[in-house]
Amino acid sequence: MTTSFRNLRPMLNPKNIAIIGASEKHGSAGRLVLENLHFLGYQGEIFAINPKNETVLGHPCYKDLKSVNKPIDMVAILIGAPHVKSILEQMKELQIPACWCLASGFSESGDEGKKLQKEIAAFCEENHILLCGPNCIGVANMTDKFAAFSVAINPNLRTGGVSAVMQSGAILMGLANSARFGFRYLISAGNQAVLDISDYIGYLATDPETKVILAFVEGIPNAEKFVDAVRAAFHAGKPVLMLKVGRSEGAQRAVQAHTGSLAGSDSVLDAVLQKEGVIRLNSLDELVQAAELFAVAPLPKTDGIGLLSLSGGQIGLVEDLSQGMNLNFSKLSDETLAALHEILPSFSTVSNPVDAWGNGDLEKMYPGCVAAVASQSDISLIAMSRDTPLGVADREIEQSMRIAESAVRVKNEFKKAVLLFSNFSGNFDPKVEEFLRKEAIPYLQGTQEALQAIQAFEKYAAFRRKPAPEAAKNPITSDKLAAWKKRFETTTEPLDEVEGRALLADYGIDGPHESVASTKEAAADVAEKIGFPVVLKILSPDIRHKTECGGVKIGLKNRQEVSDAFDQIMKSAHAYKPEARLEGVIVQEMISPDSVEVILGIMNDPTFGPVVVFGSGGILVELMKDSTLAIPPFTRQEAGEMINRTRGSKLLKGFRGKPAADFDALCDALVGLSFLAVDFADHIAALDINPLMVLPNGKGVRAVDVLMERTSK
Repeated sequence: MTTSFRNLRPMLNPKNIAIIGASEKHGSAGRLVLENLHFLGYQGEIFAINPKNETVLGHPCYKDLKSVNKPIDMVAILIGAPHVKSILEQMKELQIPACWCLASGFSESGDEGKKLQKEIAAFCEENHILLCGPNCIGVANMTDKFAAFSVAINPNLRTGGVSAVMQSGAILMGLANSARFGFRYLISAGNQAVLDISDYIGYLATDPETKVILAFVEGIPNAEKFVDAVRAAFHAGKPVLMLKVGRSEGAQRAVQAHTGSLAGSDSVLDAVLQKEGVIRLNSLDELVQAAELFAVAPLPKTDGIGLLSLSGGQIGLVEDLSQGMNLNFSKLSDETLAALHEILPSFSTVSNPVDAWGNGDLEKMYPGCVAAVASQSDISLIAMSRDTPLGVADREIEQSMRIAESAVRVKNEFKKAVLLFSNFSGNFDPKVEEFLRKEAIPYLQGTQEALQAIQAFEKYAAFRRKPAPEAAKNPITSDKLAAWKKRFETTTEPLDEVEGRALLADYGIDGPHESVASTKEAAADVAEKIGFPVVLKILSPDIRHKTECGGVKIGLKNRQEVSDAFDQIMKSAHAYKPEARLEGVIVQEMISPDSVEVILGIMNDPTFGPVVVFGSGGILVELMKDSTLAIPPFTRQEAGEMINRTRGSKLLKGFRGKPAADFDALCDALVGLSFLAVDFADHIAALDINPLMVLPNGKGVRAVDVLMERTSK
């Protein structure tokens, strides 16, 4: 980790605050900020700055910051964008460390706004001023009862261990008003002129009272700092749950209009989050339900889930919605099945998820069923389905309380993660909800949202359980690396195909046996040495896609076929591109038909840098969109996980009579390519190995075709 994160205490927990634009006008930001401080019971000094008033809401007014004549920690700037720079200059003179800027009219509003934001950002950086915003609703510290916040704080908002950092103020307030868990910090990042999402996450990673970090992200201005921040949070044991917009073109346009942020490559971000253990959710409802679970329940020790319901229909719904999700409803052991058969009527079909309705005597059946499932050692999470909407009949509340009491007993006796979920996304009966809250058992809303929350919880727990892999070793020797670096630095021309395979070979990725021939006689001689059948390919620095010009001939079985193919290739290539330099052909061994075809590649993302791509070969990668990304460098274990995320990985295990492919050699090839991607990040814009043939187990891989694009540097 290279980033040293800033101390945000003067902003998030200041000893005092000056409010520029303090006002008694109803609904104004200057009044709302003061009212929030009064409501929370802030114990620090409050300095109201307004040259037109003598007092505001009982606070004496000062004409400017200098008139306060005391050290100031934090300034709330509630005036228009054109006046912000002059306030910052006063802060510099008075050595005030932190401020929040409410105003819009900066990078989100055109060229003039971008210029103004750039000026204030440079000024703050030069003078070590912490700036929240601009174009945001501010910050609230619920634990220490401080808020520089321009929206009325919900009187029902509770304190707790969840800290939220969001670029959208409206979404931050929606979260604060709808969440049933308690908050440590609410932070609106806005345009991120000085402090960005990463600064806040990095600081929260060190905050002992923050247990879970929520982030709503529109743009990531500094990729390296972001990775360092989420990595710091992971090492501190604090889950980061993120909702990142920008998957669609429309969302990307909206993001740029809102805060002036660039959304960046979404698939690459997914690869980054996968590597760093950040949990990405797809909707605000999913984010809220996952946060409720993460904030309350202990992490499960295994991936086994036991789910209990009171309806076969509900179980059918769960089964349908969980299709394609990574949820392990553990197979019930013989002991568990026997215990359940003792409790449930003989006509009951018993499996996991469990229908615990039985003969309808819930008070008799349910507690025993829950205990039987919880006693199974490979089940570490118990999910209990129960709807208790507002206004339900008293008898329904009684039954819900019995289920809730069963949950508490299981939690205390078996020390496992336990949750209840409703199949509907509505409010709960307050008696049941309050009981569960006091017993620290989450009650989630909505079947789909609950399942997504459980999946996120299990994914994070598995990431934490996974032992740290041994560091991979770069397969290239130092002298060969130096020689290739020199080759790249002396020319901007891409490597030809033969050179490309030589580079790959030095990273442990072998190519087919091959040689270059400039005449048809030489091609026939080389083919005899390699052994028939062979492949011929045009060799020209001016022709990149060989098949388009008729520049590839395969399955050549003798000298005559090689000689004829040479003439045909040269003639077709000349007709395709008369000005092309034709240097001859590459003669290659024909790869075994028992091989499995895959694609490996490198791309250089403008935000996160080099990325390694793996995909199924042939038409599968296009028809099935069957590819995955990873951030280099990585280990053999991570390479294996990358392969197994594709549907085509099944082909590597032996399919329709074909032998199993050399999975270990493919992992080694990916590791080698990951180091190549890092070593030549400044020189290679893109590289495709298409196809890479994975030979039967124990026989390695062959990089058949290599295509490289150089960077413009």
